[in-house]
Amino acid sequence: MNAETLKYIGLAAAAIWFLVAGRLFCGRACPLGFIQDMLFKIPFVVKIKTFPFDRQLRFLKYAHVIYNFVLPALFVWGLLKAFKIHEAGTIVYSILAVIAVVVRRPVCKYVCAIGAAGSLCNKFSWYSYKTIDHKCVKCGVCTKKCPMNIVPYSMKNSPECIRCGVCIKACPKNAMVSELRRP
Repeated sequence: MNAETLKYIGLAAAAIWFLVAGRLFCGRACPLGFIQDMLFKIPFVVKIKTFPFDRQLRFLKYAHVIYNFVLPALFVWGLLKAFKIHEAGTIVYSILAVIAVVVRRPVCKYVCAIGAAGSLCNKFSWYSYKTIDHKCVKCGVCTKKCPMNIVPYSMKNSPECIRCGVCIKACPKNAMVSELRRP
């Protein structure tokens, strides 16, 4: 098997995974997410939960997908390479590593192309999160614990949800659960 065939097999496997589980990989197995979580545990004077333009910056990861997957497919990659735009990635990731000490999971929120691809499937993937409405008292414990700063009980299966399970563990009323839906 040549490298091109392996690349397409990998892309097909990733697409199937996202359809089945959404961003489950992001919250449970991604090594970069783990590193960011460890960096965030470094004591620092200020920890930032959210800031102006946080929601708008989250769309950058979709631009990253376009930059890394769509543009090369349109043969623009040669032009981009000629101007050495790829070297900027090293600088961006170094800055994000420093930011990860203060902001939780900045790569996942603002840059990760894999997470962006997975987020497109969160709403309809087989693996999903569910709120048991009669148990949920909207106490906000899940929201305070969420590494992606979403409101799990009202934004379940949000594209931003990495399905890490923190909300399920944190819920004092056991109102958040994961389930397998039928396709």
